[in-house]
Amino acid sequence: MNKPPKDYYIFKKYINDEKNSIGDYFYFFSRVPFNLIEWILRNLPGPLGILLRRYYYKIFLKKVGKNVIIGEGVYFHGNNIELDDWSFIDKNCILTCISHIRVGKRVHLGISTIIHAGLESEITIDDNSGVAARCSLYSASNSYARDKRMSGPMAKEKDVHTKYGKILIEKECFIGIGSIILPNVKIGFASIIPPGSVIKKNLKEKGIYDTKGEFITERIFDEKKYY
Repeated sequence: MNKPPKDYYIFKKYINDEKNSIGDYFYFFSRVPFNLIEWILRNLPGPLGILLRRYYYKIFLKKVGKNVIIGEGVYFHGNNIELDDWSFIDKNCILTCISHIRVGKRVHLGISTIIHAGLESEITIDDNSGVAARCSLYSASNSYARDKRMSGPMAKEKDVHTKYGKILIEKECFIGIGSIILPNVKIGFASIIPPGSVIKKNLKEKGIYDTKGEFITERIFDEKKYY
């Protein structure tokens, strides 16, 4: 089991109208110097910014591999995040990790992509896959249930129904601009998803799919050339 970050529990108590301890407040005050450093580094332009962000996040994230590129404005929440060798997290991406996120080797996350890994529902984007700009991957999402609210994270935990499920994007996949991947989805090896897709089910390998995840045709891809 992947342990959520401490501030997850603090925020949870706050939302459920429970009393926060002195230790909870001290935790946030102790984070202030790091918050200021991150704010400066997050917006530092050019090669120097990329280099400094790489070395800074090597300290705080689970893994930052060789030659990782972290663009301007990238925001990380939670430290159980792995960025493998040569991965590129483009400008203004948001990675929120309550469980675990792995971005594989030579993966590109396009500008303003959002990845939210919910409780016990990790997200993996395997090697040599591409996620285009403004995509959203959510392994936790409010879901309809009888007599439950749909008002999001500000509702008390007992008043909402949350759907959790791991997301796995296997090697060599491509996710088109503005696509949404919902909980409990596996996208098979070397599959292609067009722009504006909403994917709610598993997709088989080497497929080219429409925006609803329906199979169109097989992708011609000889993995022996690369593996």
